[in-house]
Amino acid sequence: MSGEALAAAQTGESADPRTAAVLRFVLQLVNERGQVDAADVQALRDQGVNDEQIVEIVAHVALNLFTNYVNVALGVPVDFPGVKLRPAR
Repeated sequence: MSGEALAAAQTGESADPRTAAVLRFVLQLVNERGQVDAADVQALRDQGVNDEQIVEIVAHVALNLFTNYVNVALGVPVDFPGVKLRPAR
């Protein structure tokens, strides 16, 4: 992925409509602490994402949040290249 594509993904944007829908869902899931509604899920289904894939998306988000919390709480050093993050909202 290009640097531009990675930066766009951080804001829920992608040139691919399916990927963009997934990114918007993930941002909603994280920003609203899991409080998504039927319309949010339907937006994924409308892009061809099936229920099994939706569960996998939610599971990956939960796993990333969990590992981030563990790493921050225990001061685990970062052992991979840093990513320039967008400014917080």
